[in-house]
Amino acid sequence: MSEQSTDALVKPDMKSVLSRTHLSDDLHGFLLPIFEAISNAMDGIESRFGDSANKKGHIKICFTDTNDPTKIMVSITDNGIGLTDENYNSFKTPFSGYKLKQNGRGFGRFIAFKVFSRVLYSSRHEFFASTNVRTFRFDIDQEREFIFFDGEPDFDGPGLRVEYDQPLLNWYDLIRTLKPDEVLDEIGRHFLPYFLYKWLPAISIQFDGLSPEDITSHFKNVFVQYDTGTFNCEIDGAEEILTYALTKIPKSRLFKNHCLLLSAADRIVGFPRDLSNKIGEPHFAGENNEKYIVIAVVRGDAFEKRLNDARTSINLPPKAIETIVSLVSDMIQHKEHDQIAKIKSEQSVELGDALRENPILRLGLRGKTLKDYVATKPNNWKAEQFVSDLAIERFRASHDLTKQITAAANNAEDYASKIRSLVEKVDEGKKEALAEYVIHRKNIISLVESARRYGSSGKHASEDTIHELVFRRFSDNVVTEYFEHNLWLIDDTLAFLPYVSSDRTLHGRGRKLGDKIGDLAFFDDSMVLGDNDGTTITIVEFKRPSRDDYSFGNIKTDPVLQVIETLDQATHSGGISKTDGTHFSFTGTVRRFAFIIADHKPTLVKVLKSHDFRNDWNPKIYVRYRDNEQIFIQAFGYDTLIENAKKRNQAFFSVLFGE
Repeated sequence: MSEQSTDALVKPDMKSVLSRTHLSDDLHGFLLPIFEAISNAMDGIESRFGDSANKKGHIKICFTDTNDPTKIMVSITDNGIGLTDENYNSFKTPFSGYKLKQNGRGFGRFIAFKVFSRVLYSSRHEFFASTNVRTFRFDIDQEREFIFFDGEPDFDGPGLRVEYDQPLLNWYDLIRTLKPDEVLDEIGRHFLPYFLYKWLPAISIQFDGLSPEDITSHFKNVFVQYDTGTFNCEIDGAEEILTYALTKIPKSRLFKNHCLLLSAADRIVGFPRDLSNKIGEPHFAGENNEKYIVIAVVRGDAFEKRLNDARTSINLPPKAIETIVSLVSDMIQHKEHDQIAKIKSEQSVELGDALRENPILRLGLRGKTLKDYVATKPNNWKAEQFVSDLAIERFRASHDLTKQITAAANNAEDYASKIRSLVEKVDEGKKEALAEYVIHRKNIISLVESARRYGSSGKHASEDTIHELVFRRFSDNVVTEYFEHNLWLIDDTLAFLPYVSSDRTLHGRGRKLGDKIGDLAFFDDSMVLGDNDGTTITIVEFKRPSRDDYSFGNIKTDPVLQVIETLDQATHSGGISKTDGTHFSFTGTVRRFAFIIADHKPTLVKVLKSHDFRNDWNPKIYVRYRDNEQIFIQAFGYDTLIENAKKRNQAFFSVLFGE
């Protein structure tokens, strides 16, 4: 039998491990070594005093030369058990099992070298009647990392002091801006779990020559737990039990909004997660209008198992974090139901104002009251989100109503009863839609009136402005719905012709030399007047308001010749290409109509009379039927356009506005 050989693991390369460890380059990152020293100090105090640790233990934190990065020193001194042989052996062992029993990682002391290049430890501990002292510099850049010194620690009794100095260059700018109150707040936030559900010794902090401040007293009446409980959450496919604690504190520089904090190893890990969107407001207002926020701290065994070695983050999947945020937000809303009721009330008022401007959207409520509808929506929604949601619901409600009417019409047995109930729905919902549409028409008329007046530059708006109001240019009714245009301004019947083209060529592509383009062109493959074996073509030509430079017989300045030539070209082409690529063909007899919308200035009247137009049946409208071309043309001004549009809508305006 051959002799068996053995081997051992090589000591971890801690410098390489550290190089792969990320530290945020902010105050929290700078203070992380101090946090670790405070945490270890509390472990040492608990080991020495047990249940009396909160009464007998004390930790002193001292910052000196804080404005000079080359001289700054930070020390943390405790009266705990000190570096006993067991603690010292654990200290020498990276990732020690001893620290794992205390929910630690045995890695915290190495984090210091991400901030400082020099670390000194001084310890005194008692073993029966003897007192043992250990003072050494810890330096991972050395082959033998412990450099011992003679002399006694500079404090009385058992305990441990850690001193940090010679910070790395990348921290110099932050050190120059250190503020005592910000450091105090960061320490309080990091150890918030201790304030809420654990114990704390007396912890004091001193900056240069200032008087020491008691951190424990400073925060113990601020971070007070007012609710706690557990909830289940699925993490990586397993059902985990998590514990939460809630505290209410005044809004401050450090805590500006409701937030969720994750806790592991009895300290806050990572950054706060803002709950404002879920709760609806960043803070609440108390009885005396003082602003306060709610902080939730969540912990659990699942977090301890997923805490990284540097204790800077918890490895949780995004879905789990979303679930935790949602569940915690629900619990806060339950505890703060009066505040949530105020948010919902304000939302109802805001939505009510929006519905007064857009009454057609009430159909989207589907019979719910504003209060009931708002109660189902997120607390952070504003009027824009409500309007968007109701617009979608209104479309669905209208579609559902149409389907119900169709179904009722196909069922003779209970037709009467179903139609009766549907009519009630129409009466409730559609009257709001009608009111909205009437308001829309009145506003459009006002816009056209404004467009034909002089602008601030002393000029009239171009005819294109009014054209856009009537029907969007360079489009057709393939892409423009009924409620998106205002053809009713000219004639309500035009809106229902099968095809409308606005400022487009007949071939559907860019304009070529010789193309005649009507501002608006309408095509109908059956005759409105009774015979259904022909096609109707109608065009509308807009002219600039108050234009007065027309001349007879010139195609560039004679609008009558312009519409005739445009209609001729449309007739001869035999069809028009739509925006979706399909083709509308003309068949059989072609009836042709034209509208010339132009103010009746002297030069236009002269041109119209030269073409034998008459206005004896209405002095404001000139008409002519041209036998040779079989074209019926009407010419009227913008004042007549507006006047007739008002007359056609007067009954609605009277009912709605009392006009």
